[in-house]
Amino acid sequence: MLKQLRQYISRVPSELLYRIELIQHSSKVPKLSQQDQFIVDKIRREGVFITSLQELGLPKTSTLLKAAESQLANMEVALSARGDRQSQKNFGSLENPAYPQIFTVTDLPDFFSWGSEQRLVNIVENYIGLTIAFQGVHLRRDFANKEPVTTELWHLDAEDRRIIKVIIYLNDVSQEHGPFEYIPKSQMSLLRELQMRSKIAPKTAKGLVGLNDAEIAEIVPSSLWKSCPGKA
Repeated sequence: MLKQLRQYISRVPSELLYRIELIQHSSKVPKLSQQDQFIVDKIRREGVFITSLQELGLPKTSTLLKAAESQLANMEVALSARGDRQSQKNFGSLENPAYPQIFTVTDLPDFFSWGSEQRLVNIVENYIGLTIAFQGVHLRRDFANKEPVTTELWHLDAEDRRIIKVIIYLNDVSQEHGPFEYIPKSQMSLLRELQMRSKIAPKTAKGLVGLNDAEIAEIVPSSLWKSCPGKA
């Protein structure tokens, strides 16, 4: 943990520069409606905001969903091509993990245009506080495993100081399906974050993403975890 603390201290100069840039850009961020400001405030406090596509009401949503449905059909074809592996009795076991199926669809216009909706861009820029960059879109299909693999493990995203990821369920997700889970920012003190990073580092060195439930519970009790089941 001392090593993690030293890394934090070494980043102080760049952190100061970042804070100055936030102040300089603060007069340039778009004005938000009361509803959208509520979304930004909730993300700042908790790290997550849960809503629905219907409530967001973005004009290009129907086009997005049609494009997703079309790409899901393509994913099914690709999945069938590796069906011999899926038919194995130990598919999803420790010996033969069922890794997620991921299509990168950033360059497809229907996905890019939805992510570039001006209202969504304004919300994101207000949260980020600086000029934003659109990183991309993944269409992802997860499978049941005996033990968690890849991002099913508890982890910290490290792309930047602040990022926003929009997760859209294309199927109903109940508790038994393993919905997205998170730890609220209000429960992640600096000490807990340092503990988490110090435990993740050795895992990363072995090619793993993060911590399992038992390991994260030593840092943050499960009573503080938040689960996000939801309708498609």
